Amino acid sequence: MTPRQSLSRGLLLSCLALLVALLAPLLAGEAPLAARREGSLCFPALRSVPLLGRSLDCPGGATLDWPRIRKVGGGGILLDPPVPYGPGTSDLDSLFRPPSRSHWMGTDSLGRDVAARLIHGFPVALVVGGLATLLALLLGISVGAAAGAGGKWLDLALSRLIDLVACFPTLILALALVAAAPRPGLWVLVLSIAATRWTGVARFFRGEVLRQRGLAYCEAARAAGAGRPYLLTRHILPNALSPILVTAAFSVSSAVLLEAGMSFLGLGVPPPAPSWGSILAEAQRQVVPAWWLVLFPSLALFATVLGCTLVAEGYRDSTDPRITRVG
Repeated sequence: MTPRQSLSRGLLLSCLALLVALLAPLLAGEAPLAARREGSLCFPALRSVPLLGRSLDCPGGATLDWPRIRKVGGGGILLDPPVPYGPGTSDLDSLFRPPSRSHWMGTDSLGRDVAARLIHGFPVALVVGGLATLLALLLGISVGAAAGAGGKWLDLALSRLIDLVACFPTLILALALVAAAPRPGLWVLVLSIAATRWTGVARFFRGEVLRQRGLAYCEAARAAGAGRPYLLTRHILPNALSPILVTAAFSVSSAVLLEAGMSFLGLGVPPPAPSWGSILAEAQRQVVPAWWLVLFPSLALFATVLGCTLVAEGYRDSTDPRITRVG
């Protein structure tokens, strides 16, 4: 596979995952896409859309019981989402059922639709992975810049700090940070994952600062009166941006995997928020094998991680002149 093919296929998978995350309320939810209420056309599923959502809602849309309206019959519903169930909606008549016409990917032990929970798991995974990677990059670049541009003792102290954090197993450290938090939540999970992912960026950027500040263009800028902040932001960081972007793409995939693993162990996204790891944990707790609780979230996790990995590898190979010449 050439770098261009790897990059295009990775972008395709990543864009599909992002599209599903953005359209999750329209793909799976209790509220219909279009309905007629009190003689007016409304779009209840768009209620959560910023600026436009509330103006498109039905009269009394915030309090309407759409599952009951749908079950009683009619109610002016014109178009349902592809999966007419919310991620937390329980169907007591369909507890722990395999895939069927009414539930495409089956249900769990509480009667919740697996397809709905899978779809609404995309924004959770991408938000956690993206925010954790962004915070890790900011922290890693800051520490690496301070270590590389600072004096001997500051470099030594920060290098030992990087080594100390890196010596802890990633999953164990993230679980310990979440368990120590007084109130678990999404931001606690993001911060705990970011706290385990910044050391690689810090080491790389420290090395780039030490390497580039001795080059001719940095010496010329310093002779012209440029200070350390100017050198870091206008010269060193732009030249190190390409490898940092590759590191960021790899970090997103590892953060998504870490979030799924923590949710599988029960210390991830707090319930009732859907997570692929919690769906897999549900399958592990069942006495009877439930292949649908394993297959579908595993495929979603595999596709998301594969997309980020292909993007990182394709971008890295396409920007490496040695690999480009050979290809």
